[in-house]
Amino acid sequence: MTEHKKYILMVRGKPVEVSYEVYYEYHRMDRRDRYLEERDMAHGKTLYSNLDTSEVLGEEMLSDRNAVSTEDAAIAHILYEKLHLCLDMLSEGDRKLLQAVFFDEVSLRQLSEQEHIPVMTLQSRKSKAIEQLRKIFLKK
Repeated sequence: MTEHKKYILMVRGKPVEVSYEVYYEYHRMDRRDRYLEERDMAHGKTLYSNLDTSEVLGEEMLSDRNAVSTEDAAIAHILYEKLHLCLDMLSEGDRKLLQAVFFDEVSLRQLSEQEHIPVMTLQSRKSKAIEQLRKIFLKK
């Protein structure tokens, strides 16, 4: 029965004869697309491209919630510079300890094994160094 029927699809405005399988799959995909659009409309969803104008793309109208503002980036940069100036004011031992723990991400246990110093001693030194750094930071 299907061998006698002709299946025609429009391709770039011209009719093209296709097999039953191609015809069936084309219409199945077309119906799926329409179903998804209908479902989105029913749920109030829209595409950013629907907001496009001749001057601006719809995606550009929306702000990026994860983007860091220019002001926040400038403040972070200033604080970063101030922190490094304050670190330079610490004693060499304290500076090296904080450098290893916070910048080089070496654990106190690893540092203890490398330097042959008890972990609790390093913990105490780290706490004192952080307190000194905090005092210097607040004075500047």
